[in-house]
Amino acid sequence: MRPSVYSARYDTVAITLHWAIAALIVLDFLLAMSFSQFNPGDTLYFRDAYPLHMSCGALILALSVARLLWRLAHRRPPLPDMPWLLRALARASHFLLYLFMIAAPASGWLVLSLRHQRTSVFGLFTWAWPTLPALASMPHAQRQLWDDELLPLHTRLSYLGMTLLVPHVLAALWHHLIRHDDVLSRMLPRIAAERRGARSST
Repeated sequence: MRPSVYSARYDTVAITLHWAIAALIVLDFLLAMSFSQFNPGDTLYFRDAYPLHMSCGALILALSVARLLWRLAHRRPPLPDMPWLLRALARASHFLLYLFMIAAPASGWLVLSLRHQRTSVFGLFTWAWPTLPALASMPHAQRQLWDDELLPLHTRLSYLGMTLLVPHVLAALWHHLIRHDDVLSRMLPRIAAERRGARSST
């Protein structure tokens, strides 16, 4: 039996933040793979991958915090009718994605602070992304110990986060192609508008 279709959609701010963060996460991961897996002279080596990775990470962190604050201040569209287990999995996956979007770039920020590395955000601002004084002021030996712990954590969080994206995308496609509800289209403004127009004309 085909589930009922509901018309509630995310607002423009939520949609914009969602897709901007998603694009930046994929780009940032590809940049990380570039500078971590290839050496100068290799075909796929990209000289500016590391500074761009830092810029993307800083922007992801800022936008993710904004997305979380927006989410807490605004009601999201309700989930469609489906078994309680699927609803619980949907909520858990979204919680883990929010955790990843903030924890992964934040751990990278901690590493940069330990290394006294400052970065601009795509060179668009005259100010640089700040280091954290509490970490930057540590003795070198202590900073090295923390760096040895946090850098692997940052890498593991990144891989775990990317694995979370796979079921997230598959679930959205399942809703759209199998269940035929609006879980995906409500996050796609143009498709949502077309479907709403088609429903109103019938």
